Amino acid sequence: MSLSRSLWALAAVMALAVAFGPRAPARGGEAPLVEVKLGISSLSKTDRDTLWRRVDEYATVDALVDFCGRKLNLQRRTWVAVAPCIEVTSLRKVAAVFRAKKAEYVKAWETAFAEADKKAAMCESQKAKIAEYIKILDAHINEAATMCSACLFC
Repeated sequence: MSLSRSLWALAAVMALAVAFGPRAPARGGEAPLVEVKLGISSLSKTDRDTLWRRVDEYATVDALVDFCGRKLNLQRRTWVAVAPCIEVTSLRKVAAVFRAKKAEYVKAWETAFAEADKKAAMCESQKAKIAEYIKILDAHINEAATMCSACLFC
């Protein structure tokens, strides 16, 4: 998994959200513009495939961090960051897939590392990567929130 590359997808999705986000009301005699938010159906097949691959990657990282005892609240924080730019139905669909994948990964790690000493050793061996992943995720969530809040048309 190329996490750092995949995390840039959030920025790309947010760029699309800015481009296709809600429009400002018309002034004067101009025709009114309709508020629109980006949704999954707005993405090309390639972009949808990338979205689902990245949802899987984010779920993997969140599950690892959760398994090792730290809660990122990734789903909630991401939802808050992108809700101004993304359709609620799309957010719900992505969130459902994310939760299912995360639960699958947590269960697999709980099975593979059922013994406390094995779990502790695995988490310790991933400590540096987890810290890096958290910094990357935090930066991307902050960037997404900034992009949505700075949107001229949202």
